[in-house]
Amino acid sequence: MYDPHQSKPKNLGYQQDWNAGFAYKKKGVEIGPRANSYWLYNVPWGMYKAVMYIKERYGNPTIILSENGMDDPGNITRSQALQDTTRIGYYRAYLSQLKKAADDGANLAGYFAWSLLDNFEWRLGYTSRFGIVYVDYTNLKRYPKMSANWFKHLLERNKL
Repeated sequence: MYDPHQSKPKNLGYQQDWNAGFAYKKKGVEIGPRANSYWLYNVPWGMYKAVMYIKERYGNPTIILSENGMDDPGNITRSQALQDTTRIGYYRAYLSQLKKAADDGANLAGYFAWSLLDNFEWRLGYTSRFGIVYVDYTNLKRYPKMSANWFKHLLERNKL
């Protein structure tokens, strides 16, 4: 993300009033490994920087991250989808950075992985799979991926 130094748009809309630009490369080098979507890169240190920026710039408000995840191609086989070690690495890295931010004083109150189930994505249809549970779209049967089991063990390990 960067400040695009643009004037206020005449017609406000969902993306027009963000006043933020998206950068996928820095000095010609990609900022991290790309997921299936062209706009989604694995950059966990960026999450830390964003949370700490909000903490320092806006007086440490309560932060609830409502959507964080990565996608695989929608046409991979079920057996390929179930072995989602890249997704596990993604969540491990992002949660580590969020823990670091919390340890550094950020007021993090919640986190939601995107997504529980593979689903119809509003921009991508069925061409992308974000879920930690594989959905067979022909019969709607559901199969937990390795990442679902990883989350289960993480949550069991951290019970109060």
